[in-house]
Amino acid sequence: MSDETKTPKRSEGADPVPDSSSPDSDIELLKAQLDQMTETCKRTLADFSNYKRFVEDQRKQAAWFGVSGMISEILPIVDNFERAMTHMADLDAVHKEGIDAIYRQLAGLLEKHNVKKIETIGKPFNPLFHEVLSQGPGPLDTIVEEFEKGYMIGEQVLKPAKVIVGNGQEAAAV
Repeated sequence: MSDETKTPKRSEGADPVPDSSSPDSDIELLKAQLDQMTETCKRTLADFSNYKRFVEDQRKQAAWFGVSGMISEILPIVDNFERAMTHMADLDAVHKEGIDAIYRQLAGLLEKHNVKKIETIGKPFNPLFHEVLSQGPGPLDTIVEEFEKGYMIGEQVLKPAKVIVGNGQEAAAV
């Protein structure tokens, strides 16, 4: 017999061809291949799940930046609107109601996007939420006056409140 008829040659890198003489080795080989494919599928599913989570986080972050940018531009208008509303005494009831309706729309828009005013008067100073313009008589490091409102969207500060903080001295009697 020649060497060519004894064993068939396999191409390199190909999956092992089961020897037909041993059914147990065929089963073991198939089990190993199944385990390998199962592990590959599990990794692929985990990678895909992580990718979906990453894409969703990126989408949320992009949406947040878009909304927060637009709202940041609207906030000075809201502040000016509130200042104007304090001087409406000379207006007739119809005009007052119209201006109030517009303000309610603006406030509703801010509420819809989870925008909240930062509390100030009587609260302790916090540099994350407040910008100190000056100090004045009042309890030490407690906000005694607000110049401009501050706003947050969720847990993120859009605009810090501009405030006067107490210096620890009593106010002089007038």
